[in-house]
Order: sequence, then structure tokens, then C-alpha cells
Amino acid sequence: MNGPAGPARVGGVMTATAAETARLAAKAARVDVRELGDVREMEGADRLLAAVWGGDDQDAVSVNMMKALSHAGHYVAGAWRDGSLVGVSVAFFWAPGDLRRLHSHISGVALEAQGGGVGAALKLHQAAWAIDRGVAEITWTFDPLVRRNAWFNLVKLGARAASYHPDFYGPMRDGINGGDASDRCLAVWDLTRGIPEPAPPAPAGGARVILRETGGGEPLVEEPDGSERQLACQVPKDVVALRAGDPSLGRRWRLALRSTMGRAMHAGYSVVTMTKDGHYLLERSHA
Repeated sequence: MNGPAGPARVGGVMTATAAETARLAAKAARVDVRELGDVREMEGADRLLAAVWGGDDQDAVSVNMMKALSHAGHYVAGAWRDGSLVGVSVAFFWAPGDLRRLHSHISGVALEAQGGGVGAALKLHQAAWAIDRGVAEITWTFDPLVRRNAWFNLVKLGARAASYHPDFYGPMRDGINGGDASDRCLAVWDLTRGIPEPAPPAPAGGARVILRETGGGEPLVEEPDGSERQLACQVPKDVVALRAGDPSLGRRWRLALRSTMGRAMHAGYSVVTMTKDGHYLLERSHA
């Protein structure tokens, strides 16, 4: 079933369909993105994800689960460059009967290929695949402390952060999360008008900053008075490296963001975007 596939923008060039947008992104990243075909390819995907996440808890999604999902018609895809698998993405449809929503469980890019557009190529291929099947939205979770992921999701892709979930997966022992509590935001990517255009980053402007980074790298929390229309919460530039070097400081940042942005979202504020200097911009929702 063909779904909506309105115009989208990649690198300033308007394209007619989601499929063409995905093709241009793959070309720019010098990859070929397609669904995984057999167990051997899925074994390669399993090794790639283990290498990306590292640590003791590497079983993000097993080979047999990838095979089962693929066989049942869900999304299991990879990105190849010069014959080598450099990216993987796995997604599944929501509750039985709700085939208009796809949840993207995991995506990973090989360390040597990061920063070259492979992640965007995978995500745009996933969106084109979903639109072609009548999917209205894609959701996924992301760690709100990881600034580069938040920027990619909110600004580059144009998704929105719909909700905040403390310790969503429980403690995670992989090399990226390092045993930290797994607080997550749920990203929602609306595909009803084709692939959304990237959202323009906005300055914090007159927003009340309730979380900022001090000169020593510590989180500084300021209590809002409840009347502010806009709030801003800053996160560290690279929390993954911070957690590796000082796990205790990483935990303090986790609790600080949970008590500010998490609390504000539960109180009715919505995340609008992220600024270039790493502030989430939140706005009070209107009834």
C-alpha cells in the first residue's frame, strides 16, 4: 500500500518523494541501504551492534530475533559501503492491528563510519519504507543526555520529543551507558506529509534556564517559579565521554536533567527544539 510521500528537502534540494530523498541521502553518505536478506547478513549486523555498544551487555537484538522480525514483515535493514556493513537499523510495528505506527528499536553505525551521514541515510530509508506501507509515524527512544543524538532527532530529522521516561530499560551495562540509569525520551516522527523537513534550530532567547553547565562541568539547577512560558535545559557536549571518565558526575547530570526537563514535561511543557549550544527549549502547552 502506498502512503503519502510529499516533498522533502535534503541539502537544500527539494525532492518529489520519500524514496528519492532516501536515495540522495544514501548517495551522499556513499552507502547502499537495503533490508537484510539472510542469517549471514544478520550475524554481521549482530557483530556490528556489539562493537558499537561494547561492554558486558551486548545482546541488543539477537540474530534469531532479527530473523523473526524480518520474516514477519518488520524492518531489518543495513547500510553497505564498499561491500562492508557499516550501519544497522531494526524496527517493528506497534500493537497488533496498528500498522500505521512503527517503533525503531535500535540503530547503530560502525565507529569508523560515524559522522559521515550513514545514520541519516538509514533513518531516511526507514521512513521511505514506512511511508510506502502506509505508516503514519515512527517512534523511538533516545537518551536525552546525549546531545548529538538529540540534535540529530529534533533538529536534523524534525522529530519531536513527546515524553520523558525515567530508567526506561533499567540499568544498562553496555559500553555507552556504563551502568547509568536509562532515562529516555520518546521521539515521534510524523510522516503523514512525507519526510518532514529539518527543524530550524532556535536560540534560547527569553527562556528561563533551569539547568546549565558550570565552568567546572557540574550541573547547576535553578527552580522555575511556575509562571514561565519557556524553559531551557542545557546538557553536556559529550556525556558518553563524561560518564566514562567520571561516572559519579554522569549520575549527577542524569538526576539533574530528570528533575528539570523530566519534571517540566510531566507538568505540561513540550520540547520545541534544541539550540546550537545544547539547550533543550521547552514551551508550556496550551490547553
